[in-house]
Amino acid sequence: MGPTVLGVLLLAGVVAAVYFIYTSAVAGGVEEAEGRPVGVEVVRGDTLSTVAEKLERAGVIQSALIFKVEARVDGNSDTSIKTGRYTFDPGTDTDAILSKLTAGRAVPSVSVTLPEGLTLQETVRTVAEGTEIPAWEFESAARRTDYGYAFLENDAIETTEGYLFPRRYDFEEGVTAPQVVDRMLGQYLTETEGLDIAGAKRRLNLTEHELVTVASLIERESANAGERPVIASVIYNRLRKDMPLQIDATIQYALKRPKESLSYADLRVDSPYNTYENTGLPPGPICSPSLQSLQAAMDPARTDYLYYVLKANDEEHFFTADYRAFLREKKEAGR
Repeated sequence: MGPTVLGVLLLAGVVAAVYFIYTSAVAGGVEEAEGRPVGVEVVRGDTLSTVAEKLERAGVIQSALIFKVEARVDGNSDTSIKTGRYTFDPGTDTDAILSKLTAGRAVPSVSVTLPEGLTLQETVRTVAEGTEIPAWEFESAARRTDYGYAFLENDAIETTEGYLFPRRYDFEEGVTAPQVVDRMLGQYLTETEGLDIAGAKRRLNLTEHELVTVASLIERESANAGERPVIASVIYNRLRKDMPLQIDATIQYALKRPKESLSYADLRVDSPYNTYENTGLPPGPICSPSLQSLQAAMDPARTDYLYYVLKANDEEHFFTADYRAFLREKKEAGR
């Protein structure tokens, strides 16, 4: 018997042994997978290992380890797998999965890119332009909160505003509005897993919804990423002093249409989102914040600043605790 044949037999024996151990360990402890097809996205940079883990998490396969060993036996490598979004039935065998992945037979898809800081209405328009979903249908789905996520289980939350996480998404053609919303909510959950939300809630005495609201204010107010924690500090300093936040972005949100400059009449708009007329935070987020803004909301800078104004260069804010200094800078900036 040649060494090559012996090596293959030994590897096959290892596969069989690992499979036996794995199935013995999970026998009776894993419920029968539901028969619905599930989507798995393969992106640039994915390896055989990361794809195997995605397949296991999606419930397509029971063991990423077994899948990887079988794939290696069949001579498949990281470079064999093509990017794209694929649909598989739970329980599909390894050969069939690899055949689809290596042939690049991904399902037809559409792409939607959500920039940071979009309002729900802006998100509705973006999704409608990138898919075949009518705007009214997506808006209806986005105004529901019954998607099974704990972060939406708050009586103060009436829509998914603030939780439709900004990034590029690839969807299968024919995707439904609730599926798109669910994917974006799931992305929020994934992106925020590394944040100390529980600790921030205790330190700042705020709910997660209030933290997301603060993050949305930071997102719309900051001129650059570096000043986001400082913007956060101003918001919290004013809240502690029971001062109106006086954030122009909330007026723009209340008006439901962007304006280059706000009038004094605009600042008196009758809305709970009017932070000139009302103290405290607005009822909810005014946009979908980035991860950086969420981080700033949970870990603000320590300052005594109470005021800020955008400088004439439109690239950064002037911060101060002195109202007269604020007025001087505001005049110099022509605001």
